[in-house]
Amino acid sequence: MLFKDIVGQEVLKGRLIQSALAGRISHAQLFLGQSGYGALPLALAYVQFINCSNKLADDSCGSCKSCLKISKLAHPDLHFAFPVNTNKEVTKNPSSDLFIQQWREINADHPYFNLDDWHQKIAIETKQSIINVAESQEMIKKLSLKPYEAEYKFLLIWKAEQLNVQAANKLLKLIEEPTDKTIILLVAEEEEQMLKTIISRTQLIRVPPVKKEAIAEYLMQTAGVEVSLATEHASFAEGNVATALARLNQQEEVDYFFNLFKRWMRGCYEANIEKMYAWVEEVSARTIGREKQKRFLEFALEIMREGLMRNYVGTHLQRFDGEINSFMKNFAPFVHHSNVVAIMELLNLAHRDIGRNAYAKITFMDMSMKFANLLRVKKG
Repeated sequence: MLFKDIVGQEVLKGRLIQSALAGRISHAQLFLGQSGYGALPLALAYVQFINCSNKLADDSCGSCKSCLKISKLAHPDLHFAFPVNTNKEVTKNPSSDLFIQQWREINADHPYFNLDDWHQKIAIETKQSIINVAESQEMIKKLSLKPYEAEYKFLLIWKAEQLNVQAANKLLKLIEEPTDKTIILLVAEEEEQMLKTIISRTQLIRVPPVKKEAIAEYLMQTAGVEVSLATEHASFAEGNVATALARLNQQEEVDYFFNLFKRWMRGCYEANIEKMYAWVEEVSARTIGREKQKRFLEFALEIMREGLMRNYVGTHLQRFDGEINSFMKNFAPFVHHSNVVAIMELLNLAHRDIGRNAYAKITFMDMSMKFANLLRVKKG
C-alpha cells in the first residue's frame, strides 16, 4: 500500500512519514478510527514505508523487493491477526492463518472494508467473530523469532477491539515489552471496547474523518461519477470512504432501510403494539445480522439529523432527494430541540448495544416504546 493511494489524510500521512524518517518509531501503536477513514490502509502504508529500501521523500518506492511483497501482504516478517470464526471450510479451531488468502484478496479489492464485508468474505454473515487466546499464543510464538529478511518484524492486529479478554491479557506483556526489532500495530474502531491497559501501552494515533472534497474527488476518479453525484455521496459519508462507496453501490439497501424506517416511525407514532412487534421481529431476524442492524441505525441517525437541519437551517443544505425528500417534508417537524437529544442518545445507545452483542429483540422493542413517547413531544 502506497501513501498516495490513500484517500485524503495528508496531515497524518506526513506525520507518519516524518516519524519513520527520523527513526522515531514506537514499538506499539494504535490506529484508532472508523474503517472508512483509512486506519488499516494507513497502517499498511506505514509498514511498507518503514521497510522500503528506496524511500522517497513522501512515499515508499513501490518497486523494491520489500514493497512488492508487502503490497501483496506476503512479506515473511509481516504477521496478521484478525477476527474469525468457523465456516463450512474451517469447521474447528479457526485462526487468521487459515483465512490469510481471503485477507489478501479483500485488501486488494477493497482496502476500506468493514467488519461486515469481512464476514461476508469468509462466509460467516450470521456469526460473531473474535480474536481468541489461541491466536494470541500464536502471535507471541511468531514474534519470538528473529526477522527473516527485514530490519523489523511486524504484527498488525486488525479490529483489536475483537480481542476477547483472555486474548488481550495474554498480549499485555508482549505489547509493553516486545521482543527485539518488533513493531506491533493495532487497528481499531471502538475505543470503549478495548482494555484500558492495552490502550495505555500504545502510542495512540487517532485517524480523523476524510475531508468531503477528497472523497468526492476519489469517487470521480475511480468510479467515473459526475461531480454532483460524487458531492452528494461524499456529503452523506461524513468522512467515511466506505460509506460513500456503499451508498454508490448499494442503493437497494438504502431503499430497504428507508421503507423499514417509515414503517417503524408510523408504528411508533400510532403507538400500535402489533405493528411495532411485527417490525421488531423483522429487524431482529438472524438473516439481517448485527452489522446490517448497525447500518440501519446509522441510516436512522442520518434521517434525524436531516430533520433537525430542515427545521432550523432550511432546505438549502438538504442531502436527500426523491421519495425520501418527500417523506422528510412531513417527518422533519417531529424532530426538534425538545426531543432531538433524547432521540440521538437512544439511537447511539442501541447502536452500541447491538455492537456489544445485546439481544436485538429487546433492544429494538425498548427503543420503539420510547420512540412512541418521543415523537409526541411538543416543540417547546
